[in-house]
Amino acid sequence: MSDGELVFASMPAALIAFASSRGVPHGDLLRAAGFTPETLAAPDELVPYASLLSLWELLLERLPGEPLGLSYAHWAQVSVVGLVGHVVRHSETLRDGVAVYGRFCRLMDPHLRILVEERGEVVHLGLEHEPRVVAMAEPIEMMIATLARFIALYLDGAARPIEAAFRHPRRHPPPLYEEALGAPARFEAATTGLLYDARVLDAPLVGADPSVHGYLVRRAEQLLAARAAPATTAPLDARVRARIDERLDRGDVDQERIARSLGMSTRSLQRALRGLGTSFTAQLDEARRGKALDLLGRRDLALQEIALRLGYGEPRHFYRSFRRWTGTTPGEYRRTRVRR
Repeated sequence: MSDGELVFASMPAALIAFASSRGVPHGDLLRAAGFTPETLAAPDELVPYASLLSLWELLLERLPGEPLGLSYAHWAQVSVVGLVGHVVRHSETLRDGVAVYGRFCRLMDPHLRILVEERGEVVHLGLEHEPRVVAMAEPIEMMIATLARFIALYLDGAARPIEAAFRHPRRHPPPLYEEALGAPARFEAATTGLLYDARVLDAPLVGADPSVHGYLVRRAEQLLAARAAPATTAPLDARVRARIDERLDRGDVDQERIARSLGMSTRSLQRALRGLGTSFTAQLDEARRGKALDLLGRRDLALQEIALRLGYGEPRHFYRSFRRWTGTTPGEYRRTRVRR
């Protein structure tokens, strides 16, 4: 499974919570998703995209005929879309927000595509998805209704669609669509999306913070780059240690950051390393050992400075680790084994 087929656990977790509120047994939902209860407690965990498909299939089987997509859109919180939602929330205008949503939506759904087409005085926000999801229809209705709801929320209720359009036939009574979308819906259309007055694109988003937006965009770019990076044949433990080596001198050896640089969550990294019979702590320890032996060859560096470069707040912690590695102290090692 490639990194592109992963989603944040917050999405299937929210769908599980919604389905539970509709009476679907929690255990059945966990089994369908292939989750343990611990997964639901880690919203940034990266989980298989297929878990979402399995959950929707179960919902359609257990709750046939119900307006699942429209109901879920009304129930869902902005936090479901995580970082992507926050990037949009702090964009200066809706135009900016739609642009970054279109760029980063792959982080929350690898098959979702947002298309923006301005047609004179109106703008069409189109949505495309993979055939399996399109065939289910309810997830598509959920995405369109959620998009309409969040746009209204970000503009403090000042924007309502002119019309919603769906490729599939109508599944529920028209009033349900108008209530959920804030506009009439057309079915068996050429495209799926929302039609707005084009002027709404330049409306400012209420409460947007440009400084927060810049930070969030940079963070999203990093995650997108990590997901898009080609797979390497190097074992995961070797890649982890390489990332540690890169950062050790900078004092930037943070497990969460290194996990993100590999396109993983901290919990995913921990679990994968455990499967290899190692851990992040063990890789950090080995990287420090190699770096210590290298730095002790530089007689211009005091032992205290070496300890700091290795990320030890106290030299005594470095001395204790070094004795464990070599059976001697750093000073003794330098005197007896390092050539002048």
